[in-house]
Amino acid sequence: MFLDRTVVLTCLFALTASLPSHAAPQGKVTWSDPTCGYFALALPAPEDPKDAFGLFSVKAPPVPEVGDVLEGDVIAAQEPELLNTSRNVAHATIHWANAARLEMLVRNTPVQCASRWKRKH
Repeated sequence: MFLDRTVVLTCLFALTASLPSHAAPQGKVTWSDPTCGYFALALPAPEDPKDAFGLFSVKAPPVPEVGDVLEGDVIAAQEPELLNTSRNVAHATIHWANAARLEMLVRNTPVQCASRWKRKH
């Protein structure tokens, strides 16, 4: 006995639609300095508050801009390949450190980062 092709396809679609989706984690760029290639992300739902922000550098330009959303293994990988969903660009990166506050990361960026030296008013 053969099943109608439409019935089979409908059943397959219903099964796949009910499976949980496993979207890649996303982070939003909260600080960026194109003079040195470093940027910081607000990390998604950190288990530990000490991991609220992550400091990254790009291996090659362009550097993501503040407000861009990056998708990929922003939490665990040391050298994640991140997709900038705001600009549809891939970034090869290095994940340097995490911190509870953004200021902690910016203060510890390399000396060549121009925005590290900007005074807050």
